[in-house]
Amino acid sequence: MPPPQLAVNVLLASVHHLLLEGADHELATHYPSVCARRGISPRRASDDQVVGAFASFCRAFRHQVAERCATRATQTNEVGRCAILRAVLGSVRARGDGAVSLLDLGCSAGLNLLLDAYACVYGETRVGPRTASVVLRCELRGATPEFSIPDIEARIGLDLAPIDTTDDDQVAWLLACLWPDDLARFERLERAVVVAVARRDELVLVRGDMVEALEDAAWHATRGSRLVIANCWSAAYLPEERRHELTSRVASLARARPVTWVTMEGPSVARDLGVLAMTERLAHRGASVVCVTNFDGATASSSLVAETHPHGAWLDWRAGTSALTA
Repeated sequence: MPPPQLAVNVLLASVHHLLLEGADHELATHYPSVCARRGISPRRASDDQVVGAFASFCRAFRHQVAERCATRATQTNEVGRCAILRAVLGSVRARGDGAVSLLDLGCSAGLNLLLDAYACVYGETRVGPRTASVVLRCELRGATPEFSIPDIEARIGLDLAPIDTTDDDQVAWLLACLWPDDLARFERLERAVVVAVARRDELVLVRGDMVEALEDAAWHATRGSRLVIANCWSAAYLPEERRHELTSRVASLARARPVTWVTMEGPSVARDLGVLAMTERLAHRGASVVCVTNFDGATASSSLVAETHPHGAWLDWRAGTSALTA
């Protein structure tokens, strides 16, 4: 399995992918996602029984599993994170900057570029289209963010291998990278893919490295709009030195146009990117952080605006509690 892939994740996704494709084996009865597809009920089993079935499957489908491990890469497109991104864009709107161009680094299928197509429920508050087929539920902790977002004039995604939502095999792989027991997440992703197919003409998906091709992707932004660059748990795949380079590339873009940089990552990644102070005290162990960096020419001001569950299950909004200027 070629680096830098996480071997366990790709192995599990490869097995899941084969089962979703219809591979005939008893292991299918232990995968709720596969059972839902086949209209059967999952079978109860002990850990030892499941381990035995998994090993048996890998022996029976050794070559198919190996081929996927050698050629596939982990792909995730967690639309639950749009509940967090909506809150951040609300803070951008509150600045009074008008319409924005949204650039998602590590966009996968570009589903998060369509965040305004989904309804978000924060406790008792629901925002977004009333007839939305995708409904995201997020427990709101701390302060209440601004939910009204600016108009999105351009939707740009940058990824090493963008997913084509009209390609059944690519979509199946995207689904296979989810844990098979989380049916709500599975169904939510399927519905978001349908939305993306219907609105695919609105998306510009650029194939390339999130550092090297950043300027090329930003070229597609609407002239005169604020460029909002977001990396949502994607900079974690970069080694430390390349995270530093990403920071430099974003700052370079900001010298030519208004830029807001949204970082949703683990704390260590955010610190490597220079958007989270080393001394910042966090309230939630194991949480991800949401940092917003606004550029004014050569000056960048970064603020920790929230802590959050990495899939958007909850949001502790704390905008304006801290700032880091460089």
